[in-house]
Amino acid sequence: MESVTEDRRVAEAYRRWAADEAGERSPRYADWALGVADDPALPSLLAELEPIKRQPNLLFAAARFEGVPVAPWVEVRDMLVGAWPAIRSCMLARMTQTNEARRMATLLPAIAHLEGPIALVEVGAAAGLCLYPDRWRFRFGPGRTLGDASLPLLETEASPSTPIPRAAPQVAWRGGIDLQPLDPAEPDTKAWLEALVWPDATGAVDGARVDRVRTGIAIARREPADIRRGDLTTDARALVERAAAHAPNVVVWHSAVLAYVPAFERAAFADLMGELDVTWVANEGAALEIGPPAPWAEPGMFVLRRGAEPIAVTDPHGASIAWLDDIAL
Repeated sequence: MESVTEDRRVAEAYRRWAADEAGERSPRYADWALGVADDPALPSLLAELEPIKRQPNLLFAAARFEGVPVAPWVEVRDMLVGAWPAIRSCMLARMTQTNEARRMATLLPAIAHLEGPIALVEVGAAAGLCLYPDRWRFRFGPGRTLGDASLPLLETEASPSTPIPRAAPQVAWRGGIDLQPLDPAEPDTKAWLEALVWPDATGAVDGARVDRVRTGIAIARREPADIRRGDLTTDARALVERAAAHAPNVVVWHSAVLAYVPAFERAAFADLMGELDVTWVANEGAALEIGPPAPWAEPGMFVLRRGAEPIAVTDPHGASIAWLDDIAL
């Protein structure tokens, strides 16, 4: 009876994900998620894994990493089931690590008030592609640009009140921690991060996001950050202390990380950030309990917080940011 209950939980989770997360953003993945939910075998296979390993993001990335093409579910279902042993091994060995560089465009307004050099720390850094806000150019809408014209461009749709920094931050030091750091110089890193890129609204591989991954990897290879294996609740303090030796302002930021952390560890991490002399910027799902609630955020969107206080709503992949003053609460 327990296995039946777990099967149903998996199927229901995939249906919710199709509606709330994929939806219009990635109809192909919504199709895959509904296909998994209705499949006679896959919910049972996924139920054998621990909950953190059952995620649609992880399953679909592992399937693509093992050669399953981005095609309608009816065309790939048998391929996915046939390759299940390899896909399962990949899911057990790897983690969801979407290094979407465009998220920096939604993180930067949270530190627009800071002056002088910063030491930048990212928790859940993966390959560290979001540690280079000084190596990109940003456009927040017509006439709202930031960074040298020679740099690669990141664009986001920003609401009128969104504060735009006067200049790109001067990053004196950059580093991060991750349970399973990725080396940008390794070929497997490129292949895995590209597999994690969702199909676009047309159902095809999202070429723009893949290009950003490739550009981000090239930047990280030229200027390696100090990324270490570690847990955010036990190892962040030491990394912040190391960062503080390089600049007067230490910024700790992260995006799409805390959903993979148990609630008690999220609470401990929030307490730690409150103790340390840092500017803490969190860009995470609205339902996560890391500060005052944000019931005005729509399902599937992220809430940008500074010091746990909500200041904006953002697209999970960095496509938009709406400052709190511009939201009808």
